Amino acid sequence: MLKQSIRDRMMSDVPFGVFLSGGIDSSTNVALMAELMDRPVDTFSVGFRHLEKYNELDYARQIAREFKTNHHEVLVDQQMAFDFLPKLIHHQDEPLADPVCIPLYFVSKLARDNGTIVVQVGEGSDEQFSGYASYLRELQLYRRLWKPYQALPAFLKSAVFRIAAALLERQHKYLQLDYIRKATEGDELFWGGVNILTETHKKFLLNDRGSDGSHHAQELAKRWHEELLRRDPRADYLKRMIYLEFKNRLPELLLMRVDKVSMATSVEARVPFLDHRIVEYSMTIPTSFKIKNGEPKYILKKAVEGIIPNNIIYRKKQGFAAPVSEWLRSEWSGFMEDRLLNSSLVQRHHFRPDFIKRSLENHRQGRRDEGMQLWSLLNLTLWYDHWIEGKVL
Repeated sequence: MLKQSIRDRMMSDVPFGVFLSGGIDSSTNVALMAELMDRPVDTFSVGFRHLEKYNELDYARQIAREFKTNHHEVLVDQQMAFDFLPKLIHHQDEPLADPVCIPLYFVSKLARDNGTIVVQVGEGSDEQFSGYASYLRELQLYRRLWKPYQALPAFLKSAVFRIAAALLERQHKYLQLDYIRKATEGDELFWGGVNILTETHKKFLLNDRGSDGSHHAQELAKRWHEELLRRDPRADYLKRMIYLEFKNRLPELLLMRVDKVSMATSVEARVPFLDHRIVEYSMTIPTSFKIKNGEPKYILKKAVEGIIPNNIIYRKKQGFAAPVSEWLRSEWSGFMEDRLLNSSLVQRHHFRPDFIKRSLENHRQGRRDEGMQLWSLLNLTLWYDHWIEGKVL
């Protein structure tokens, strides 16, 4: 089924290739495409100079050698990424705040510069086959703690929350506190695969005039949980999580980012894992085949044994990422502080500067990694200044 999907997405009157990270999804794309072609597959990979822990280039090179691809690479450093920031804010068109947009742009440009106009990417596989460690963590939390806690009397849950709030607020552990808040108030546990600034974060970030006090994210999550349960009353919690991802994170973040950023270089990205036949089939696969003995993506991994090397299949998932936390702690620190504290959103009293200052200091001193929160706020402020205020970045 996947091979047919890849074949269908090879239909093109312009040169095509594959973005190759060296993970299971992109490697499978390359392997199956190689079987369908009478010339080498064009593959494109991106890495980071001076930050090797973010690189998967050795695995990408292994696949390129194994399938004799026409392989291309680009290395990105912090100065290249910093110089790209104004273009990033413009091309995103909205505050996506996904660091992956940085390497995605440079690997898309690499493809275009080498004459490739269409590429296949691996989006959608981790969602439908449960490839994220966070899915396993949320699922275990739901089974072991969430359901028993929600069964407690309301007065007892309220007491637990008051004690937790007194402790965790002083330590600025807002993510942990928000889990307890959600369980206490009867909210859904899973709102989506990315929830950088929780409702508890926003309580301390936003001035009262910047919020109406409602939990709009929870309302959306609740709607989609209920929507799936109406369609499939027997849906287990993993299926509900995957359904939410297909309703929200995939279309509103992952697919949008790859479309906007690749098209910024006039490259079209295609997604073979999201062929409707594959999605319809994968939604019928029981949880026990997607996660088995703690192994995520179990059924897909077994399916591609013998197609790609086992060390690619069973290595620890690294994920396509960018080292923004390191850059924000070092070379970009002064720029970030200036832009956040002098932004229009602070000057108009939407954001509380004390929250931002505390996050900056925690991150800069290494007390807590708040890189993703700060990156999200930086994207939002740069977007607001560029698109709403009309400022030159």
